[in-house]
Amino acid sequence: MNIKIQFMLDSNPIIKRYLREHSYYYKNIIRNPNSINNIMELMKKEYNLTFSDKLSKIKDNIEMVNSLMDVIK
Repeated sequence: MNIKIQFMLDSNPIIKRYLREHSYYYKNIIRNPNSINNIMELMKKEYNLTFSDKLSKIKDNIEMVNSLMDVIK
């Protein structure tokens, strides 16, 4: 495996955990190091780490605070 890819995996525990859960992706990374970008996108979708997921979490939190403020009033 490419040294650059190894350092990237070691520095990011989330992708490292994802690869341990889906070990068949190691073969893809070894054969094609550029596939790491696709795998990272899959990981973000599965773990709900995309930008839209983060926005929806923020929206939900704001709605929860609003509802709590309504109850307090």
